Order: sequence, then structure tokens, then C-alpha cells
Amino acid sequence: MDPGTGKDQRATPGPRRPLNRAETRFQNDPSSPRKAVYYIVAADAAIVLAGGSLIWFVDRQEYQHFGDALWYTLQTITTVGYGDVTPVEPIGRLVGALIMMLGIAFLSILTATITSSFIEARQAARRVIDDQSERDDQLRLEARLDELIERLDRLEGLARRQPDRSDA
Repeated sequence: MDPGTGKDQRATPGPRRPLNRAETRFQNDPSSPRKAVYYIVAADAAIVLAGGSLIWFVDRQEYQHFGDALWYTLQTITTVGYGDVTPVEPIGRLVGALIMMLGIAFLSILTATITSSFIEARQAARRVIDDQSERDDQLRLEARLDELIERLDRLEGLARRQPDRSDA
């Protein structure tokens, strides 16, 4: 409870969407290729559904069936473009261009993000190995230094016990 407002400070779980779940999983562990694939598939599905709904809504004359609108959007986002279904109305073409730009931009950014997270995870793992190797080297050097100091101390002790030969 928040003492000032008397409200519960814990986040109340809201409706979870597949894209949000995939994004959360990916952000928690970006080095997992499986999670990256889930995120890409969820993002593509969201764009296809949103784009299909929009094209179906604005160009109902060309896309009388929702499945045709989804098929067109899937072709557009994947840049396959078979050409069997194309918008005729200018607003439909505008929506198609928007879907193309969104799909290409989103997937480019997502691919770059995933790639950089894989690289970052590899570099972090490499840093752990390098840090351990550096610690091992440092311990080895410190042990060798201790050994040399001990030998010098023994030599100094021997030198103190020897009579001074410079007097002769």
C-alpha cells in the first residue's frame, strides 16, 4: 500500500497480448534464438492482422473476404507480392504502401536489435572468460612475486650472517 494514497502499488495484471509476451521474453533473455523467432513471428502476425483489417475496411470492394485481405497483407509484408490480389482504390494502395514500409522498417530494426543482442550476449560471455583468465594470471603473478620476495629475504638474511669482507 502507498502510505500517501492508500492504493495498492503492485501492478495489476492486464490483458496479455502475444506480441507483448514475446517481447517480454525476448527482453529478459535476448540471446535465445528461439525467443527471437517467437518475437518475429508474433510481430509479423500482428502486422498482418492489423494491415489485413485496415485494407479490408478501406477497400471492401476489392477485398470482399477478410481472408483475401490477410493474404494480400502477408504477401506485402514478406515482399513476395504474387500479384493475384492487389488494391485498386488509391486508399487501398496507400494502405499497401504503409504496410510495406512498416513491415520492412520494423523487420529491419528488429533484425538489427536481435543481431546486436546476440553479439552483446557473446561479448558478455567472452568478458567473463577473459576476466577469469586475467584473475588467474594475476594470482599466478602474485604467487611468483611472493616467492621472489621470500627468496630475497632469505638472501638478505644470509648476507647479514656473513662477515663483512670489505674490512680486510
